[in-house]
Amino acid sequence: MQKLFFKTLALITLLSISSLLTLDALASDLNKEPKRSLRVAMFNAPPIMVVEQDGTNAGFMVELLETMAEKEGWNIEWVNLNWPEVIPKTLNHELDLIPFIAYSEDRAQYLDYNEEGILTGWGQVYVHKDALVPQNIIALSGKKIAVIKNEVYGIKLKNLCDLFIIECDFVEFQTYKQALGAIESKEVAAAVTSNLVSYSHDNPYIKQTPIVFEPRKVLFATAKNTNADLLATIDRYTKLWRFDGSSPYYQLKDKYLKGIIAEESAFPAWLVYTLLIVIGLLFVAALVALLLKKQVKKQTQDLEDQSDKIRQIINLVPHMIFATNTNGKLILANRYAADFFGIPMSEIEGCSQKDLIDHHPNSKNIFEDESLLLRRDAHAIQKEIEIYNVDGSKVTLNISKVPFITRFSRTPSVVTVGVDITDSKEYERQIQHMAQHDSLTELPNRLLLNDRIHQSLALTKRYGHSGAVLFIDLDYFKTINDSLGHMAGDTLLQKVAERLQTIVREGDTVSRLGGDEFIVQLNQLSGDPKKAERVACKIAEKINFTLAQEYNVSGNKLFSTASIGIVIYPRDAENEEAIIQRADTAMYYAKSMGRNRYAVFKKAMEKAVVRKHVLEKELRKALAESRFIIRYQPQITQDGNKFIGAEALLRWSHPTEGIISPAEFIPIAEENHLIIPIGEWVLKQVCYQIKHWLEQHGYSPFITVNLSVVQIRNSDLVSYIKKLLDQTKIPPQLLELEVTETVLLHEARVSIDILNELKKLGVKLSIDDFGTGYSSLTYLKKLPLDKLKIDRSFVKDVPGDPDSETIIRTVIGMSLDMGLEVIAEGVETKEQLDYLIKEHCSLFQGFYFDPPISLEQLEEKYFANLHKSVTSNPKVVHLENYSKRTNKK
Repeated sequence: MQKLFFKTLALITLLSISSLLTLDALASDLNKEPKRSLRVAMFNAPPIMVVEQDGTNAGFMVELLETMAEKEGWNIEWVNLNWPEVIPKTLNHELDLIPFIAYSEDRAQYLDYNEEGILTGWGQVYVHKDALVPQNIIALSGKKIAVIKNEVYGIKLKNLCDLFIIECDFVEFQTYKQALGAIESKEVAAAVTSNLVSYSHDNPYIKQTPIVFEPRKVLFATAKNTNADLLATIDRYTKLWRFDGSSPYYQLKDKYLKGIIAEESAFPAWLVYTLLIVIGLLFVAALVALLLKKQVKKQTQDLEDQSDKIRQIINLVPHMIFATNTNGKLILANRYAADFFGIPMSEIEGCSQKDLIDHHPNSKNIFEDESLLLRRDAHAIQKEIEIYNVDGSKVTLNISKVPFITRFSRTPSVVTVGVDITDSKEYERQIQHMAQHDSLTELPNRLLLNDRIHQSLALTKRYGHSGAVLFIDLDYFKTINDSLGHMAGDTLLQKVAERLQTIVREGDTVSRLGGDEFIVQLNQLSGDPKKAERVACKIAEKINFTLAQEYNVSGNKLFSTASIGIVIYPRDAENEEAIIQRADTAMYYAKSMGRNRYAVFKKAMEKAVVRKHVLEKELRKALAESRFIIRYQPQITQDGNKFIGAEALLRWSHPTEGIISPAEFIPIAEENHLIIPIGEWVLKQVCYQIKHWLEQHGYSPFITVNLSVVQIRNSDLVSYIKKLLDQTKIPPQLLELEVTETVLLHEARVSIDILNELKKLGVKLSIDDFGTGYSSLTYLKKLPLDKLKIDRSFVKDVPGDPDSETIIRTVIGMSLDMGLEVIAEGVETKEQLDYLIKEHCSLFQGFYFDPPISLEQLEEKYFANLHKSVTSNPKVVHLENYSKRTNKK
């Protein structure tokens, strides 16, 4: 035994002497080598790499490398760069060495790394000190995140976001200081850098988040196959110094990294254990008889300590872990298992499966596979279960069961690990919901709608019934957005969604495509397409009625009707895309017919859509080539059938089709905003025509011009009319502007302001088609009107129709009470004229007097006789009045 002791001492002594001799030889050899020049990358990443204000370089890696260089006789040329420049310059052989670089598999294709890790770092996400701290990567969705260009942690975070389909806006910076400074200035919401960069520790405006990822060794690197000997030398020093607690490595760590990274032992664990074993063997060699008993006791205690450590470790694992033997007894359980079953930690071991199930009846399915796993040929089992916790909350567990047999016991046991994936499942559900639902209304979006139509089509083919799609587009919604703002528009869309859901049946789908477009999908309608169509039309009528009711949005009373296109499938279309496209076509047809109505798809409608696109293209050409003409329809007084004015009516003179009706091209012009330049052209023609009449004849009738809803919305309307009046110097009362009652209702807030501005210019204002829009008297009193026009739909049925007579009588009486003139349009018979005169209507317009006629016809028929009677007619402006206005100008 003594011989063994002395042999061991001798061996240790020889090893020590050998090491000293090796070091002396190494130092001697190093002194003999010629000096070597190294171009080393330098970039600011305190405290690892520090560029001082005076231009000098410092930092942990800088001084560590310079210490090696001093011993090796290297001349180091530090090349100051920003990080994105480092790797390209290395690959171009402008640099010999990169310090402070994390290992990555991609970079290893073109870089060589040293083997000994200098430090260990990881990616860390930081946010502003005042911001809410995101708890996981999902919370970064939709945020701006600062990254260092070409830095491994920024690249890794981008890959993680792509993997989990998380949309983030990454902003690249050249330096760590810029990236973390962007948090301070709130240019970005977060930044990702290495945890070793001290800006993140020193800056009082930022704080860490719990989001960390990608631990990697910090190394030195060179271009591939260029400086293997240099890396080997660095590894030799690193390995040597890491074993010496007083080496430059630990001195520099204490100088630069104290408080930033955890302290490390000066000696690796394996060396400590080796020395302990050697000492133990020496004691065993000297006192083998005495220590045999103590060794057995110590091993027993070590096993107990090891068992305690294992228990402590599994208690730190945030998942349920327990093991059962062949008798169903628990031989191991951690704190999470005890909490799950609701049994104190001190009592759970030794419990049987029956005890656990009795205490937690819902846990029975956790133990279903135990008997299968106790067989010798058993394999691991994994399953997902939903179960109620002891507190009654529902959780989802990923259960893994593994059969386990030790070397010392052939009796099998089963180890169970239960991972709570409730939050992950909820995140998946939320992501799935977000992918398939509209965020504003929570209705299914187009993706989910297509899936449901696809399923419905399959069922219609299997069972022989029909389905329907109703394409809904809100009328005048853009007006509400423009006049009241997007928040009001969003609120209206939410209210529309709520109303639509009250109309449909259970099993039907209400979806929002985007903007102001909704889809209602009806399932399991009659196999007879005509019967299915009748049901769809009834629902469309109900939708039109429901959506037309008043909305209260932020104290504003709003009205919004809808145009609806209907497709019955599979009669009208046999795939999702065609169904929605044809429903859209039918909707546009309904809108072209006057809005607030529905239309069932017909094949001819597709021709109408093509026709619409052709007319839209040619309409632009007509505007450029001035192919529009104006027709005039006279307005006649009650006393003596005197001509006092005319309505200007626009016509399109097409080179091949002749005159195209305004009912066909005006909606297209409104939809594409071509109505604004067309309307300005009409206003200009009318104003200059009035000027011409005043100068040519010494008098002029007033001319009425219709304004569309798009023109009312145009902020330049008032200024344009004022400019025309100033240019022509005509009396403003000779220009009468006419708007429909429907426009006034849907443009309530805008129209009152615009009409008041126009009234200040002195022009006359009238309402067209009065009686069709159900205007309230209170609302009419707010408008600066001069005239009401009774719609032709009421005039055509008098005398003889009690309802029409009542409406006309009411309108005339209300107008007289408000001091307004009344004109009836659509007068075609002597009986209609006599009835209207009897009811005290003062002005008339219609085919009974004249259809819309050309300028030449108007002058030929009316101007020759007009001068004989105009002297007593105050509605006709004379030359002397025009001259006075001109002189005033």
